[in-house]
Amino acid sequence: MLDVNAWVRNKLEASTALVALLGSTDQIMFGYPNTFSILPIVTFTEMNQPHALFSDDTPTTVESFIQVDVWTDDSGTTSIAIAVDLIMIGLLWGCEYSSDVPEPDTKFRHRVMRYRRQLTAEDLV
Repeated sequence: MLDVNAWVRNKLEASTALVALLGSTDQIMFGYPNTFSILPIVTFTEMNQPHALFSDDTPTTVESFIQVDVWTDDSGTTSIAIAVDLIMIGLLWGCEYSSDVPEPDTKFRHRVMRYRRQLTAEDLV
């Protein structure tokens, strides 16, 4: 297993463009937000990490699936989603799903983005 969550978090927090849109690195969170009192928020989680390639009966590569969620008030998710997408593309992740998800109870704007990439330990440097 590779610690992909920590690597992705570091890359998101290192983006001055993303942090400028959010206001603080505190707005980048693992998992589901504990509170929605301050928006916008970006959350992320690794959904799956199966072995992808083997050499001499030993796994050498994993395939990681990351979900990134953008939560905003009524101002929209597009600018933050673009900033996240540019980060993930720069890290060679392919976007497999991107959709606005209605949140009728809260009236928040919510975009779900799912990415996939094969990784080795050397990639996480």
